[in-house]
Amino acid sequence: MVVGREVRWRKRAAHVLIWLTLALILYPFANMVWQALTAYTRADQAATWWPRFTADHLILVLGLGDTTDASTWRLAARVDFWLWMWNSVKVAAITTALATSLALSTAYAFARLRFGGRASLDNLLYMSHFFPGMLLAVAYWSIFNRIGNTFPLIGTDTHGGLVLALAGQATLGMVWAFKGYFEQLPLEIEEAARIDGATDWQTFRMIALPLARPMIVVMVLLTATQTMYEPVLSRALLNASDNATLPLGLTRFTVEAGSAGGGTSVALHEFAAAALLASLPGVLVFLFAQRWMDHSLSGAVKG
Repeated sequence: MVVGREVRWRKRAAHVLIWLTLALILYPFANMVWQALTAYTRADQAATWWPRFTADHLILVLGLGDTTDASTWRLAARVDFWLWMWNSVKVAAITTALATSLALSTAYAFARLRFGGRASLDNLLYMSHFFPGMLLAVAYWSIFNRIGNTFPLIGTDTHGGLVLALAGQATLGMVWAFKGYFEQLPLEIEEAARIDGATDWQTFRMIALPLARPMIVVMVLLTATQTMYEPVLSRALLNASDNATLPLGLTRFTVEAGSAGGGTSVALHEFAAAALLASLPGVLVFLFAQRWMDHSLSGAVKG
């Protein structure tokens, strides 16, 4: 097949644009890896323009390194990586479990049941996706600050309050996704189950849930990853360093490290090492979810 010169130039331009786009997207991640795995020589040694590769920053973040070197000022802002990781995993796991259980039953009701006000609620559910959740941070703080006076376990600066706030936002997105998936399921299967005497709850539990398993797995993994790295509500509702999640802990570490260095220096290498380690769970979740994503994107079972 003969291709004209104009078509060839268009293809080359498209390839160049694709590579430039990939470079812009991958540069922040590549720079993070570079900062985490390299270190320049000390000021009292011979200067060199080429850094040396080292795992010292990763070891220091994991709490396995020696903290008696000349750069001890950085450690005034200690990287409590394992504490932040545990807090993030705990909040993400509880939030995902709560949001998934609420979203599945709600989505099935919207997709299959008929009740008063369904159309209006459906429209409100759709409109809620156009309102940025970060704008609600102040409102969430005000609400949970008042609730905390009566119920301290779900007030501000508690993981209980953060879980409830995150679960409310996550449920909205999951309801919309599950609703679309349930609507694609063959209605004949559920009708046959009802003819055999199954109730709505039995149909939901024994028919709809098993068929929606690929979508459930994908949404659970994506929601867990999103809530694990959520920065806005965590910063609005959490104050104590012992309750900090990964994004909040790393942000505070950067500020405190800069202050410890006289306001002119930040422990960039340690921050990059902590960010690199913190991103590994998300990458593993994405790799694990690949197979399930293919199933969920292909749609529900066809009748």
